[in-house]
Amino acid sequence: MRTLDHLVTRSASVRAVLSSRGGIDSALLGLMSNAADRGRLLLDPPLARHTETIGRVARHHVDIRVHTQPARHMLVFDDRAAVLPLDASDLNTGAVLLRCPLSTPYGQLFELMWSDAETLSENAPPYDGLTSREAEVIGLLLNGATDHQVAARLGMSSRTVRAVVAHLQQRFGTRSRMALGFQIARSTN
Repeated sequence: MRTLDHLVTRSASVRAVLSSRGGIDSALLGLMSNAADRGRLLLDPPLARHTETIGRVARHHVDIRVHTQPARHMLVFDDRAAVLPLDASDLNTGAVLLRCPLSTPYGQLFELMWSDAETLSENAPPYDGLTSREAEVIGLLLNGATDHQVAARLGMSSRTVRAVVAHLQQRFGTRSRMALGFQIARSTN
């Protein structure tokens, strides 16, 4: 943790991707708070719903955006260093520190994801009116994932994905997935 603190204090920009797969890591959120106005944080929708926890980071003037498909956890410091956990689902197993030039692609990946992400709105969670599971399924499908890819990403069967979609189609009165996406977009704006 001392190495991370050192990198945060010496970096002009601190960028982080946090995914719900690893759970909320208060130490990493604390690091982002220390980065203050030099920090940018990218979350997936389930983490973005933890408004109290995320709000504490936002109060430190960290820019926060939500991306429907964030990569595994990562921290990028000025493109000169990147920290990646060894196990995406258990952050306590350790991490690898990459220095430039190996860290550069992670900074580029962050920027691509950042430009595609939506600004976190404290007033309305993504896909307002949907359960977190429904929002995750819809978010992945809207980004082009197949039922099988959604199932693998969320740890459920393809049959469950189809059942969630069928339930939403019935609820929104649609017959196709395209119409469902349109109706959900209309209802959340």
